[in-house]
Amino acid sequence: MGELRRFELTTSAVLLAFLCVIGAAMIAIGHPRAIAGLVAGGLLGLGNMVWMVGTARRFLGHAPTARMLQLAAAIRFLTIAVLLGVVLIVSRVDPVGAAIGYGCFPIAGAVAGWRMMRARPGLPI
Repeated sequence: MGELRRFELTTSAVLLAFLCVIGAAMIAIGHPRAIAGLVAGGLLGLGNMVWMVGTARRFLGHAPTARMLQLAAAIRFLTIAVLLGVVLIVSRVDPVGAAIGYGCFPIAGAVAGWRMMRARPGLPI
């Protein structure tokens, strides 16, 4: 299994664990309405991560310029921002739950990367 695929799977598992823990906490403190927003934000974060890894996979073996990387990141960022707006407006989910759910994505990515680096100390930084 490649490094990118392992990162994708590890990040997905960590994101799911975060969402489950936060969802249980939301129910415990009496905010079950936030669960729909949490799920919507989490799915949006998962989609962002899959898109990001797919872009990185396509760039492997090539020598992308800084302009190409900036363009790919800008398109992904703007698309995810529009999708988050659509989710909040159309589906009327709890905006706090959606922000928390989407905010778990970068944390899950950092945890997954840290775990991969700890598992293989010989990887270049």
